[in-house]
Amino acid sequence: MVDVGKWPIFTLLSPQEAGSIRKACVFGTSANEAIYVTDNDEVFVFGLNYSNCLGTGDNQSTLVPKKLEALCGKKIKSLSYGSGPHVLLTTEDGVVYAWGHNGYSQLGNGTTNQGIAPVQVCTNLLIKQVIEVACGSHHSMALAADGERCQRGEESLSWLTDLHLRTS
Repeated sequence: MVDVGKWPIFTLLSPQEAGSIRKACVFGTSANEAIYVTDNDEVFVFGLNYSNCLGTGDNQSTLVPKKLEALCGKKIKSLSYGSGPHVLLTTEDGVVYAWGHNGYSQLGNGTTNQGIAPVQVCTNLLIKQVIEVACGSHHSMALAADGERCQRGEESLSWLTDLHLRTS
């Protein structure tokens, strides 16, 4: 269980819902958006939905948590939010998912199209097991199990058309 009591957004949840959270990421300019994973590996989001960062497939805000079926049961290991804004996560199997603003191609999908729902980052990451992800304002980073690091977005000029891994 994660102590989510310090975040006002979680006061919208019942004590039972809050008590079932094992991992959470609060984001947004006023900490008004959240994604959380329950003990049952269900994934929920709620809040403002700025730039589709809730990943619900629409641009609707919600005070009632919505389940992200595509991520349920995936055993989420790492969550990260970038103020661009965009969201990245990785599973225990090393698979990376991304969504949100993509003006600098920080989602790693080879485009600058906004991601309205979680999509697996497929390019060269399919051959890597990612153990950690992190986001900056307009870039994303992933750390592979073999120690290689990959970056994507505004500060990754060598990645103009594809997601390449490089040792740093």
